[in-house]
Amino acid sequence: MKKLTLGLGVAIVVVFVGVLAFEMAPGISGNPPGNAVVQKGWISHQDPLGFTVSLPSTWKVRADRATGRIEFLGGDGTQMVVWPVFIPATLNQSSAPYVLMRLAAKIWPDAGWGTPQFSGSSAVRVRADAGKRSSLAILTWATSPKGAAGYVYAMAAPSDSYRSTEVVFAEILRSFKIAGAPSVDARSPVSYVEWKDPHENAFSLEVPAQWRVNGGTFRFASVDVRPALEAVSPDGQIRITGGDSQIPTFTEPTPYLQMAGFREGSWYSPGYGVNMMVRRYMSGSAFAREYVTTKVARGCSDLSFLETRDRPDLVQAINSLYAQVNTPGVTMSWNAGEVSFSCRQENQVMQGYYCAGILATRSSGGALWNVNILYGFLAPAEKRASTQSILEHMLSTLQQNPQWAAMQQNVTANTSQIVSRTNQEISKIISDSYWNRQGVMDELSRRRSNATLGVEDVVDHTTGREIKVESGSNYYWIDQHGTIVGTQTDTRPNLDFRELVRLP
Repeated sequence: MKKLTLGLGVAIVVVFVGVLAFEMAPGISGNPPGNAVVQKGWISHQDPLGFTVSLPSTWKVRADRATGRIEFLGGDGTQMVVWPVFIPATLNQSSAPYVLMRLAAKIWPDAGWGTPQFSGSSAVRVRADAGKRSSLAILTWATSPKGAAGYVYAMAAPSDSYRSTEVVFAEILRSFKIAGAPSVDARSPVSYVEWKDPHENAFSLEVPAQWRVNGGTFRFASVDVRPALEAVSPDGQIRITGGDSQIPTFTEPTPYLQMAGFREGSWYSPGYGVNMMVRRYMSGSAFAREYVTTKVARGCSDLSFLETRDRPDLVQAINSLYAQVNTPGVTMSWNAGEVSFSCRQENQVMQGYYCAGILATRSSGGALWNVNILYGFLAPAEKRASTQSILEHMLSTLQQNPQWAAMQQNVTANTSQIVSRTNQEISKIISDSYWNRQGVMDELSRRRSNATLGVEDVVDHTTGREIKVESGSNYYWIDQHGTIVGTQTDTRPNLDFRELVRLP
Protein backbone atom coordinates (compact mmCIF):
# COMPACT_ATOMS: atom_id res chain seq x y z
CA MET A 1 0.00 0.00 0.00
CA LYS A 2 1.35 3.38 -0.89
CA LYS A 3 2.00 5.61 2.09
CA LEU A 4 -0.72 8.20 2.64
CA THR A 5 -0.34 11.47 4.46
CA LEU A 6 -2.24 11.85 7.71
CA GLY A 7 -3.59 15.22 6.60
CA LEU A 8 -5.23 13.78 3.51
CA GLY A 9 -6.59 10.81 5.43
CA VAL A 10 -8.13 12.95 8.16
CA ALA A 11 -9.63 15.39 5.66
CA ILE A 12 -11.31 12.64 3.67
CA VAL A 13 -12.52 10.79 6.77
CA VAL A 14 -14.16 14.02 7.97
CA VAL A 15 -15.96 14.30 4.63
CA PHE A 16 -17.03 10.66 4.91
CA VAL A 17 -18.42 11.03 8.42
CA GLY A 18 -20.44 14.00 7.21
CA VAL A 19 -21.86 11.96 4.34
CA LEU A 20 -22.62 9.04 6.63
CA ALA A 21 -24.38 11.35 9.09
CA PHE A 22 -26.59 12.45 6.20
CA GLU A 23 -27.41 8.80 5.50
CA MET A 24 -28.37 8.05 9.12
CA ALA A 25 -31.94 7.91 10.27
CA PRO A 26 -33.44 11.13 11.70
CA GLY A 27 -32.26 11.81 15.21
CA ILE A 28 -28.84 10.18 14.73
CA SER A 29 -26.05 12.72 14.32
CA GLY A 30 -22.29 12.55 13.81
CA ASN A 31 -21.95 12.37 17.63
CA PRO A 32 -24.79 9.99 18.54
CA PRO A 33 -26.35 10.01 22.03
CA GLY A 34 -25.46 6.33 22.36
CA ASN A 35 -21.75 6.94 21.88
CA ALA A 36 -20.75 5.68 25.33
CA VAL A 37 -22.67 2.46 24.77
CA VAL A 38 -21.06 1.94 21.35
CA GLN A 39 -17.56 2.41 22.75
CA LYS A 40 -17.99 -0.08 25.56
CA GLY A 41 -16.19 -3.34 24.82
CA TRP A 42 -14.20 -1.89 21.89
CA ILE A 43 -10.50 -2.48 21.31
CA SER A 44 -7.74 -0.47 19.63
CA HIS A 45 -6.02 -2.09 16.66
CA GLN A 46 -2.61 -0.95 15.36
CA ASP A 47 -1.79 -2.48 11.99
CA PRO A 48 1.71 -3.04 10.49
CA LEU A 49 0.48 -1.42 7.30
CA GLY A 50 0.42 1.92 9.08
CA PHE A 51 -3.07 2.60 10.42
CA THR A 52 -4.86 2.47 13.76
CA VAL A 53 -8.54 1.95 14.40
CA SER A 54 -10.97 1.22 17.23
CA LEU A 55 -13.67 -1.37 16.68
CA PRO A 56 -15.86 -3.84 18.59
CA SER A 57 -13.85 -6.64 20.17
CA THR A 58 -15.70 -9.29 18.12
CA TRP A 59 -14.75 -7.70 14.80
CA LYS A 60 -11.79 -8.80 12.69
CA VAL A 61 -9.42 -6.82 10.46
CA ARG A 62 -8.16 -8.03 7.08
CA ALA A 63 -5.73 -5.84 5.10
CA ASP A 64 -4.26 -6.41 1.63
CA ARG A 65 -0.79 -4.86 1.28
CA ALA A 66 -0.86 -5.10 -2.53
CA THR A 67 -4.09 -3.15 -3.08
CA GLY A 68 -4.25 -1.16 0.16
CA ARG A 69 -7.78 -2.44 0.71
CA ILE A 70 -8.80 -2.82 4.38
CA GLU A 71 -11.81 -4.85 5.54
CA PHE A 72 -13.50 -4.80 8.93
CA LEU A 73 -15.62 -7.91 9.48
CA GLY A 74 -18.42 -8.15 12.03
CA GLY A 75 -20.90 -10.93 12.66
CA ASP A 76 -23.99 -11.83 10.63
CA GLY A 77 -22.51 -10.53 7.38
CA THR A 78 -21.81 -7.04 8.70
CA GLN A 79 -18.82 -5.71 6.77
CA MET A 80 -16.96 -2.48 6.11
CA VAL A 81 -14.28 -1.68 3.50
CA VAL A 82 -11.79 1.20 3.40
CA TRP A 83 -9.94 1.42 0.11
CA PRO A 84 -7.43 4.20 -0.74
CA VAL A 85 -7.40 4.94 -4.47
CA PHE A 86 -5.67 7.28 -6.86
CA ILE A 87 -7.29 8.38 -10.13
CA PRO A 88 -4.81 9.98 -12.60
CA ALA A 89 -7.50 12.34 -13.87
CA THR A 90 -9.86 15.05 -12.66
CA LEU A 91 -13.02 13.83 -10.95
CA ASN A 92 -16.15 15.90 -11.58
CA GLN A 93 -19.92 15.65 -11.77
CA SER A 94 -19.80 13.34 -14.79
CA SER A 95 -16.77 11.14 -14.10
CA ALA A 96 -16.97 10.61 -10.32
CA PRO A 97 -20.26 8.59 -10.35
CA TYR A 98 -18.88 6.36 -13.11
CA VAL A 99 -15.67 5.70 -11.16
CA LEU A 100 -17.63 4.97 -7.98
CA MET A 101 -19.87 2.44 -9.74
CA ARG A 102 -16.86 0.60 -11.13
CA LEU A 103 -15.15 0.46 -7.75
CA ALA A 104 -18.33 -0.50 -5.88
CA ALA A 105 -18.92 -3.34 -8.32
CA LYS A 106 -15.35 -4.46 -7.68
CA ILE A 107 -16.04 -4.70 -3.95
CA TRP A 108 -19.47 -6.37 -4.07
CA PRO A 109 -20.41 -7.33 -7.66
CA ASP A 110 -23.85 -8.72 -6.74
CA ALA A 111 -25.04 -5.89 -4.50
CA GLY A 112 -27.41 -4.38 -7.08
CA TRP A 113 -26.17 -0.82 -6.83
CA GLY A 114 -28.61 1.99 -7.53
CA THR A 115 -28.08 5.50 -8.90
CA PRO A 116 -25.16 7.55 -7.49
CA GLN A 117 -25.89 10.86 -5.77
CA PHE A 118 -23.53 13.69 -4.87
CA SER A 119 -22.96 14.84 -1.28
CA GLY A 120 -21.13 18.10 -1.76
CA SER A 121 -18.50 18.81 -4.40
CA SER A 122 -16.06 16.00 -3.56
CA ALA A 123 -18.16 13.08 -2.37
CA VAL A 124 -20.58 10.79 -4.18
CA ARG A 125 -22.53 7.86 -2.75
CA VAL A 126 -24.61 4.95 -3.98
CA ARG A 127 -26.93 2.57 -2.11
CA ALA A 128 -27.96 -1.00 -2.72
CA ASP A 129 -30.78 -3.05 -1.24
CA ALA A 130 -30.60 -6.58 -2.59
CA GLY A 131 -32.66 -9.17 -0.75
CA LYS A 132 -31.93 -9.17 2.96
CA ARG A 133 -28.72 -7.14 2.72
CA SER A 134 -28.33 -3.35 2.50
CA SER A 135 -25.13 -1.67 1.33
CA LEU A 136 -23.70 1.81 0.92
CA ALA A 137 -20.58 2.89 -1.00
CA ILE A 138 -19.04 6.36 -0.85
CA LEU A 139 -16.19 7.87 -2.88
CA THR A 140 -14.52 10.95 -1.41
CA TRP A 141 -11.49 12.63 -2.92
CA ALA A 142 -9.06 15.53 -2.85
CA THR A 143 -7.69 17.02 -6.06
CA SER A 144 -3.94 17.16 -6.66
CA PRO A 145 -1.84 18.29 -9.66
CA LYS A 146 -1.44 14.65 -10.69
CA GLY A 147 -5.07 13.60 -10.32
CA ALA A 148 -7.53 12.73 -7.56
CA ALA A 149 -6.48 10.92 -4.36
CA GLY A 150 -9.25 9.56 -2.22
CA TYR A 151 -10.99 6.72 -0.47
CA VAL A 152 -13.80 4.35 -1.22
CA TYR A 153 -15.82 3.44 1.86
CA ALA A 154 -18.28 0.57 1.61
CA MET A 155 -20.45 -0.92 4.34
CA ALA A 156 -23.06 -3.66 4.39
CA ALA A 157 -25.29 -5.28 6.99
CA PRO A 158 -28.55 -7.22 7.18
CA SER A 159 -31.35 -4.91 6.11
CA ASP A 160 -33.24 -5.18 9.40
CA SER A 161 -30.21 -4.02 11.41
CA TYR A 162 -28.48 -1.74 8.92
CA ARG A 163 -29.73 1.57 10.36
CA SER A 164 -28.60 0.76 13.89
CA THR A 165 -25.25 -0.52 12.60
CA GLU A 166 -24.56 2.85 10.92
CA VAL A 167 -23.62 4.18 14.36
CA VAL A 168 -20.90 1.53 14.58
CA PHE A 169 -19.68 2.33 11.07
CA ALA A 170 -19.40 6.02 11.93
CA GLU A 171 -17.45 5.33 15.13
CA ILE A 172 -15.01 3.02 13.33
CA LEU A 173 -14.31 5.69 10.73
CA ARG A 174 -14.01 8.42 13.37
CA SER A 175 -11.23 6.41 15.02
CA PHE A 176 -9.49 5.43 11.80
CA LYS A 177 -6.06 7.09 11.53
CA ILE A 178 -3.31 6.70 8.93
CA ALA A 179 0.17 7.15 10.32
CA GLY A 180 2.25 5.57 7.56
CA ALA A 181 4.15 2.32 7.69
CA PRO A 182 6.97 2.20 10.25
CA SER A 183 10.47 2.82 8.97
CA VAL A 184 12.37 -0.37 8.24
CA ASP A 185 15.69 1.11 9.32
CA ALA A 186 15.25 4.21 11.42
CA ARG A 187 18.98 4.33 12.05
CA SER A 188 19.65 5.19 8.42
CA PRO A 189 16.99 7.66 7.24
CA VAL A 190 17.00 8.30 3.51
CA SER A 191 17.49 11.85 2.27
CA TYR A 192 16.37 12.80 -1.23
CA VAL A 193 17.43 15.29 -3.90
CA GLU A 194 15.67 16.40 -7.06
CA TRP A 195 16.86 14.81 -10.30
CA LYS A 196 15.87 16.23 -13.72
CA ASP A 197 15.94 14.58 -17.13
CA PRO A 198 19.30 15.76 -18.53
CA HIS A 199 18.35 15.19 -22.19
CA GLU A 200 15.10 17.08 -22.76
CA ASN A 201 13.98 18.16 -19.28
CA ALA A 202 10.84 16.12 -19.84
CA PHE A 203 10.42 14.96 -16.24
CA SER A 204 11.81 15.20 -12.71
CA LEU A 205 11.62 13.22 -9.49
CA GLU A 206 13.30 12.83 -6.11
CA VAL A 207 16.05 10.20 -5.78
CA PRO A 208 18.16 9.14 -2.78
CA ALA A 209 21.12 11.43 -2.23
CA GLN A 210 24.52 9.95 -3.12
CA TRP A 211 22.97 7.31 -5.40
CA ARG A 212 24.21 6.93 -8.97
CA VAL A 213 21.40 7.92 -11.31
CA ASN A 214 21.40 7.56 -15.10
CA GLY A 215 18.74 7.99 -17.73
CA GLY A 216 16.46 10.59 -19.22
CA THR A 217 14.40 10.93 -22.37
CA PHE A 218 15.71 8.94 -25.33
CA ARG A 219 14.37 10.12 -28.69
CA PHE A 220 14.60 7.54 -31.45
CA ALA A 221 12.25 9.48 -33.75
CA SER A 222 9.94 12.46 -33.48
CA VAL A 223 7.10 10.21 -32.31
CA ASP A 224 9.24 7.49 -30.71
CA VAL A 225 10.25 8.84 -27.30
CA ARG A 226 11.25 6.50 -24.45
CA PRO A 227 11.90 7.75 -20.90
CA ALA A 228 14.12 5.54 -18.72
CA LEU A 229 15.94 5.79 -15.41
CA GLU A 230 18.31 3.66 -13.33
CA ALA A 231 19.22 4.38 -9.69
CA VAL A 232 21.94 2.35 -7.96
CA SER A 233 22.87 2.54 -4.27
CA PRO A 234 26.42 3.65 -3.36
CA ASP A 235 27.43 0.07 -2.47
CA GLY A 236 25.98 -1.24 -5.74
CA GLN A 237 23.69 -3.73 -4.00
CA ILE A 238 20.34 -2.08 -4.81
CA ARG A 239 19.12 -1.28 -8.32
CA ILE A 240 15.86 0.53 -9.06
CA THR A 241 14.72 1.14 -12.63
CA GLY A 242 11.85 2.84 -14.40
CA GLY A 243 11.21 2.39 -18.11
CA ASP A 244 13.69 0.94 -20.59
CA SER A 245 14.94 2.75 -23.68
CA GLN A 246 15.56 -0.57 -25.43
CA ILE A 247 11.90 -1.55 -25.48
CA PRO A 248 10.29 -0.44 -28.78
CA THR A 249 6.71 -0.13 -29.88
CA PHE A 250 5.28 -3.52 -30.87
CA THR A 251 2.84 -4.30 -33.66
CA GLU A 252 0.81 -7.48 -33.62
CA PRO A 253 1.29 -9.93 -36.50
CA THR A 254 -1.36 -9.69 -39.22
CA PRO A 255 -1.89 -11.61 -42.46
CA TYR A 256 -0.95 -8.48 -44.39
CA LEU A 257 2.37 -8.09 -42.58
CA GLN A 258 3.14 -11.76 -43.11
CA MET A 259 2.38 -11.49 -46.81
CA ALA A 260 4.83 -8.59 -46.97
CA GLY A 261 7.51 -10.69 -45.27
CA PHE A 262 7.20 -9.20 -41.77
CA ARG A 263 6.88 -12.22 -39.50
CA GLU A 264 6.94 -12.30 -35.71
CA GLY A 265 10.30 -11.15 -34.38
CA SER A 266 11.11 -9.05 -37.43
CA TRP A 267 11.30 -5.26 -37.59
CA TYR A 268 8.77 -3.17 -39.45
CA SER A 269 9.19 0.54 -40.18
CA PRO A 270 6.31 2.81 -41.24
CA GLY A 271 8.97 5.44 -41.97
CA TYR A 272 10.64 8.48 -40.39
CA GLY A 273 12.95 6.46 -38.19
CA VAL A 274 10.18 4.63 -36.34
CA ASN A 275 10.96 0.93 -35.96
CA MET A 276 8.41 -1.49 -34.55
CA MET A 277 8.93 -5.11 -33.65
CA VAL A 278 6.32 -7.55 -34.91
CA ARG A 279 5.24 -9.42 -31.80
CA ARG A 280 2.12 -10.91 -30.28
CA TYR A 281 0.40 -8.96 -27.52
CA MET A 282 1.41 -9.78 -23.95
CA SER A 283 -0.35 -9.03 -20.67
CA GLY A 284 1.35 -6.84 -18.11
CA SER A 285 2.10 -9.75 -15.77
CA ALA A 286 3.51 -11.88 -18.60
CA PHE A 287 5.76 -9.07 -19.79
CA ALA A 288 6.97 -8.32 -16.25
CA ARG A 289 7.86 -11.98 -15.78
CA GLU A 290 9.73 -12.13 -19.08
CA TYR A 291 11.54 -8.85 -18.39
CA VAL A 292 12.78 -10.09 -15.03
CA THR A 293 13.91 -13.39 -16.53
CA THR A 294 15.75 -11.94 -19.53
CA LYS A 295 17.15 -8.71 -18.11
CA VAL A 296 16.75 -7.92 -14.41
CA ALA A 297 17.89 -11.30 -13.08
CA ARG A 298 20.20 -12.13 -15.98
CA GLY A 299 23.24 -12.31 -13.67
CA CYS A 300 21.44 -14.30 -10.97
CA SER A 301 21.03 -18.00 -10.32
CA ASP A 302 18.16 -19.97 -8.78
CA LEU A 303 15.52 -17.51 -10.02
CA SER A 304 12.16 -18.23 -8.41
CA PHE A 305 8.93 -16.26 -8.88
CA LEU A 306 7.13 -15.84 -5.59
CA GLU A 307 3.98 -14.33 -7.10
CA THR A 308 2.68 -13.42 -10.54
CA ARG A 309 -0.65 -11.69 -10.82
CA ASP A 310 -2.70 -9.33 -12.94
CA ARG A 311 -3.59 -5.92 -11.50
CA PRO A 312 -6.77 -4.68 -13.23
CA ASP A 313 -7.38 -2.40 -10.25
CA LEU A 314 -4.34 -0.30 -11.20
CA VAL A 315 -5.78 0.67 -14.58
CA GLN A 316 -9.54 0.28 -14.27
CA ALA A 317 -10.10 4.01 -13.76
CA ILE A 318 -7.94 4.85 -16.80
CA ASN A 319 -9.78 2.28 -18.92
CA SER A 320 -13.09 3.76 -17.79
CA LEU A 321 -12.01 7.16 -19.07
CA TYR A 322 -10.70 5.69 -22.34
CA ALA A 323 -14.03 3.94 -22.88
CA GLN A 324 -15.71 7.34 -23.00
CA VAL A 325 -13.38 8.83 -25.61
CA ASN A 326 -12.53 5.89 -27.88
CA THR A 327 -13.36 6.73 -31.49
CA PRO A 328 -15.28 4.41 -33.85
CA GLY A 329 -13.00 1.70 -35.16
CA VAL A 330 -10.17 2.51 -32.75
CA THR A 331 -9.98 1.46 -29.09
CA MET A 332 -7.29 2.03 -26.48
CA SER A 333 -7.00 -0.03 -23.30
CA TRP A 334 -4.55 -0.77 -20.51
CA ASN A 335 -3.49 -4.04 -18.91
CA ALA A 336 -1.24 -4.22 -15.85
CA GLY A 337 0.45 -6.94 -13.83
CA GLU A 338 3.23 -7.51 -11.34
CA VAL A 339 5.71 -10.14 -10.18
CA SER A 340 7.78 -10.66 -7.06
CA PHE A 341 10.80 -12.94 -7.17
CA SER A 342 13.96 -14.11 -5.49
CA CYS A 343 17.32 -15.25 -6.80
CA ARG A 344 20.92 -15.68 -5.73
CA GLN A 345 23.70 -13.31 -6.71
CA GLU A 346 27.26 -14.03 -5.59
CA ASN A 347 26.02 -16.25 -2.75
CA GLN A 348 23.64 -13.53 -1.55
CA VAL A 349 19.87 -13.98 -1.54
CA MET A 350 18.23 -11.21 -3.56
CA GLN A 351 14.58 -10.25 -3.82
CA GLY A 352 12.79 -8.03 -6.28
CA TYR A 353 9.56 -6.69 -7.65
CA TYR A 354 8.47 -5.40 -11.07
CA CYS A 355 5.23 -3.96 -12.42
CA ALA A 356 4.39 -3.57 -16.11
CA GLY A 357 1.53 -1.71 -17.76
CA ILE A 358 0.65 -2.30 -21.43
CA LEU A 359 -1.26 0.22 -23.58
CA ALA A 360 -2.86 -1.40 -26.63
CA THR A 361 -4.33 0.57 -29.53
CA ARG A 362 -6.53 -1.63 -31.69
CA SER A 363 -8.27 -1.09 -35.01
CA SER A 364 -9.64 -3.30 -37.76
CA GLY A 365 -6.20 -3.33 -39.36
CA GLY A 366 -4.34 -4.67 -36.33
CA ALA A 367 -2.94 -3.46 -33.03
CA LEU A 368 0.02 -1.57 -31.64
CA TRP A 369 1.11 -2.02 -28.04
CA ASN A 370 3.57 -0.19 -25.82
CA VAL A 371 5.06 -0.93 -22.42
CA ASN A 372 4.20 2.49 -20.99
CA ILE A 373 4.61 1.46 -17.34
CA LEU A 374 7.65 -0.47 -16.17
CA TYR A 375 9.29 -0.08 -12.79
CA GLY A 376 10.78 -2.23 -10.07
CA PHE A 377 13.90 -3.15 -8.13
CA LEU A 378 16.37 -5.86 -7.18
CA ALA A 379 17.91 -5.74 -3.69
CA PRO A 380 19.34 -7.96 -0.95
CA ALA A 381 16.51 -9.81 0.80
CA GLU A 382 17.04 -7.95 4.09
CA LYS A 383 16.72 -4.60 2.27
CA ARG A 384 13.64 -5.44 0.24
CA ALA A 385 11.15 -3.49 2.38
CA SER A 386 13.28 -0.35 2.58
CA THR A 387 13.97 -0.51 -1.17
CA GLN A 388 10.25 -0.74 -1.88
CA SER A 389 9.73 2.35 0.29
CA ILE A 390 12.36 4.23 -1.75
CA LEU A 391 10.70 3.18 -5.01
CA GLU A 392 7.33 4.39 -3.75
CA HIS A 393 8.84 7.75 -2.84
CA MET A 394 10.42 8.13 -6.26
CA LEU A 395 7.14 7.32 -8.01
CA SER A 396 5.14 9.68 -5.80
CA THR A 397 7.43 12.61 -6.70
CA LEU A 398 7.60 11.92 -10.45
CA GLN A 399 6.40 14.94 -12.44
CA GLN A 400 6.24 15.63 -16.16
CA ASN A 401 7.30 19.02 -17.50
CA PRO A 402 4.08 20.53 -18.96
CA GLN A 403 6.03 22.66 -21.46
CA TRP A 404 7.75 19.55 -22.79
CA ALA A 405 4.43 17.68 -23.00
CA ALA A 406 2.88 20.51 -25.03
CA MET A 407 5.89 20.61 -27.34
CA GLN A 408 5.79 16.85 -27.87
CA GLN A 409 2.09 16.95 -28.68
CA ASN A 410 2.74 19.52 -31.41
CA VAL A 411 5.65 17.45 -32.76
CA THR A 412 3.45 14.37 -32.93
CA ALA A 413 0.67 16.24 -34.74
CA ASN A 414 3.07 17.81 -37.25
CA THR A 415 4.83 14.51 -37.92
CA SER A 416 1.51 12.79 -38.48
CA GLN A 417 0.57 15.38 -41.10
CA ILE A 418 4.00 15.13 -42.76
CA VAL A 419 3.82 11.32 -42.85
CA SER A 420 0.31 11.45 -44.32
CA ARG A 421 1.29 13.95 -47.02
CA THR A 422 4.52 12.16 -47.90
CA ASN A 423 2.82 8.77 -48.08
CA GLN A 424 0.38 10.29 -50.54
CA GLU A 425 3.28 11.61 -52.64
CA ILE A 426 5.07 8.26 -52.53
CA SER A 427 1.85 6.54 -53.50
CA LYS A 428 1.52 8.93 -56.46
CA ILE A 429 5.12 8.29 -57.54
CA ILE A 430 4.56 4.53 -57.41
CA SER A 431 1.31 4.91 -59.27
CA ASP A 432 2.93 7.10 -61.96
CA SER A 433 5.78 4.63 -62.30
CA TYR A 434 3.33 1.81 -62.75
CA TRP A 435 1.45 3.76 -65.40
CA ASN A 436 4.73 4.48 -67.25
CA ARG A 437 5.56 0.76 -67.27
CA GLN A 438 2.12 -0.70 -67.96
CA GLY A 439 0.35 2.07 -69.84
CA VAL A 440 -3.11 1.06 -68.58
CA MET A 441 -4.20 -0.10 -65.13
CA ASP A 442 -6.56 -3.06 -65.09
CA GLU A 443 -9.60 -2.35 -62.90
CA LEU A 444 -9.70 -5.98 -61.81
CA SER A 445 -6.10 -5.73 -60.68
CA ARG A 446 -6.94 -2.66 -58.60
CA ARG A 447 -9.76 -4.42 -56.83
CA ARG A 448 -7.70 -7.56 -56.25
CA SER A 449 -4.85 -5.45 -54.84
CA ASN A 450 -7.21 -3.60 -52.52
CA ALA A 451 -8.70 -6.86 -51.27
CA THR A 452 -5.24 -8.28 -50.59
CA LEU A 453 -4.02 -5.20 -48.74
CA GLY A 454 -7.28 -4.66 -46.87
CA VAL A 455 -7.88 -1.19 -48.30
CA GLU A 456 -10.38 0.53 -50.55
CA ASP A 457 -10.51 3.72 -52.61
CA VAL A 458 -12.45 6.85 -51.69
CA VAL A 459 -12.64 10.33 -53.24
CA ASP A 460 -12.76 13.68 -51.50
CA HIS A 461 -15.49 15.39 -53.55
CA THR A 462 -14.29 18.83 -52.39
CA THR A 463 -10.75 18.46 -53.75
CA GLY A 464 -11.22 15.57 -56.18
CA ARG A 465 -8.34 13.69 -54.49
CA GLU A 466 -8.44 9.90 -54.42
CA ILE A 467 -7.38 8.28 -51.13
CA LYS A 468 -6.76 4.69 -50.06
CA VAL A 469 -8.27 3.92 -46.66
CA GLU A 470 -8.31 0.83 -44.48
CA SER A 471 -11.38 -1.27 -45.28
CA GLY A 472 -13.93 -2.41 -42.71
CA SER A 473 -16.18 0.65 -42.34
CA ASN A 474 -19.42 1.56 -44.11
CA TYR A 475 -18.73 5.29 -44.24
CA TYR A 476 -15.57 7.39 -44.32
CA TRP A 477 -15.11 11.02 -43.30
CA ILE A 478 -12.33 13.62 -43.52
CA ASP A 479 -11.83 16.95 -41.73
CA GLN A 480 -9.93 20.09 -42.72
CA HIS A 481 -6.74 18.72 -41.17
CA GLY A 482 -6.81 15.58 -43.30
CA THR A 483 -7.86 13.28 -40.44
CA ILE A 484 -9.83 10.30 -41.79
CA VAL A 485 -12.38 8.43 -39.65
CA GLY A 486 -14.41 5.36 -40.54
CA THR A 487 -17.87 4.65 -39.07
CA GLN A 488 -20.49 1.93 -39.41
CA THR A 489 -23.42 4.37 -39.59
CA ASP A 490 -24.03 7.53 -41.60
CA THR A 491 -23.76 9.72 -38.48
CA ARG A 492 -21.11 12.40 -38.95
CA PRO A 493 -18.34 12.18 -36.23
CA ASN A 494 -18.66 15.95 -35.72
CA LEU A 495 -19.40 19.10 -37.73
CA ASP A 496 -15.80 19.43 -38.97
CA PHE A 497 -16.01 16.22 -41.01
CA ARG A 498 -17.30 15.78 -44.58
CA GLU A 499 -18.15 12.44 -46.17
CA LEU A 500 -15.78 10.73 -48.63
CA VAL A 501 -17.25 8.99 -51.67
CA ARG A 502 -16.43 5.28 -51.97
CA LEU A 503 -15.35 4.07 -55.41
CA PRO A 504 -16.97 0.88 -56.71
